[in-house]
Amino acid sequence: MSENTMTIAESYMAAWQRKDIEEIARHLHPQVHFKGPMAEVTGREAVVGSAQRMFPLMKEIVIQSKFASANQAIFTYDFLCAEPVGSCRTAELMTFEDGQIKSIELFFDARPFEKLARSATK
Repeated sequence: MSENTMTIAESYMAAWQRKDIEEIARHLHPQVHFKGPMAEVTGREAVVGSAQRMFPLMKEIVIQSKFASANQAIFTYDFLCAEPVGSCRTAELMTFEDGQIKSIELFFDARPFEKLARSATK
């Protein structure tokens, strides 16, 4: 399963890099659960909505490493954003069920995004 898991995970990450919301949605289980330092949502529509809100900020994703085993894959990458956020080193753990992403957990330092929140209130 890990080879197929990696193929699906790579396709999902490539869709993010292209900002292809339809392809992102295609990879998500209808009841996908997303958890990150700043948000937690359940359901494909909620996760897709979150992705769409990130697109204007995102410049590029630069993958540093990737690994898959059984039904999980993890990618580490630099999430490059417009200022004031800049570069955000991220780890993304994906768990798969029936060929779709059933859960996503992001690990990153949220402090750069606090700069964005502060600049929005000025």
